[in-house]
Amino acid sequence: FKASEDLGNGLTAFAQITLDTDAINGANNTINQSSEKDSKLGLKGGFGTLVMGRMETLSEGAVSSMMDDGGALESPLITGFDRYDAIAYVSPTVNGLHAAIAGTTNGDAITTTDKDGDGMFQHIDFVVAYDNGPLSVKVARADIDAADNSTANYDVTTIAASYKIGALKVSAMNVEKDFDDTTADLGDDIYRLDYTMGNNSILLGHRSHDAGTGGTSNDLTSLKLTHKLSARTAAWVGVRDVESGADQTHFGMIHKF
Repeated sequence: FKASEDLGNGLTAFAQITLDTDAINGANNTINQSSEKDSKLGLKGGFGTLVMGRMETLSEGAVSSMMDDGGALESPLITGFDRYDAIAYVSPTVNGLHAAIAGTTNGDAITTTDKDGDGMFQHIDFVVAYDNGPLSVKVARADIDAADNSTANYDVTTIAASYKIGALKVSAMNVEKDFDDTTADLGDDIYRLDYTMGNNSILLGHRSHDAGTGGTSNDLTSLKLTHKLSARTAAWVGVRDVESGADQTHFGMIHKF
C-alpha cells in the first residue's frame, strides 16, 4: 500500500507498507508484515528525497536491478543482502546526475550473518548515477562492517552501464567483493541484451561468477520472452541454464492495477 500527500511549497510526504500472504501453503495462509519487503516513509522536495524505514540496499535497488530477469540474473553478491532498517538521502538530479547514500539505523544485518548490533550507520551504502538519453551509468559501493575490528568486514563495489540503440538495449555490470582479511575476493560479470518487437520483447543475459580459490563457479545464462497483452498486463516464459545447479523454466503473468 502506498500513499502520498502534497504539503505545499514543493514538499510531498509519502509512505509505503508491504504485507504478504502465502495463498498456496495453508499452514502459512496469513497476512504478516514481512521483513523482506519495503516499508518506509519519507519527504521529497527541491532538496531531494529523505526516506527511512526497511528497504533494499542502494546497490541492489538502484544498480543490480538493471540486470534482473525476474529472479536469477542479478549478482548473488548483492541479492544476498537482506533489506535493512536505514535512513537514506537521494539528491536532486542535475544534468542527468544524482547521488544517494544510506546507512543502517539499528546495526541489524545487511546480511543475516552480520548482526553485530552496534547501532547507527554500522553499514554504509552509496550510489552515483548518470542518466541522459540512451546512456545510463551507475556506480555503487556497500561498506559492510560485520563486527568491530573483524577481518570478515568487506566492501562490495558495483559498476553498471546500459545503452539503447533503437529497439536494442545493451547492458553490462561488474561486481567486486573485497574482504579485509586474506579471504579470496569474489566477483561477477553480467551482460544483458533486450530487444523489443511491438508487443514482444526478448531478454538474453549471462552471468559469469568468480568464486575465488576453491570456490564453486555459478555461471548462468538466461533467455526470456515477454508478450504485452495490454498496457497493464504481460505474460512471460523463460529458461535458465545454470552451471552449478538444476536448469530452470519459469513462466507467469503480471497485471498492474
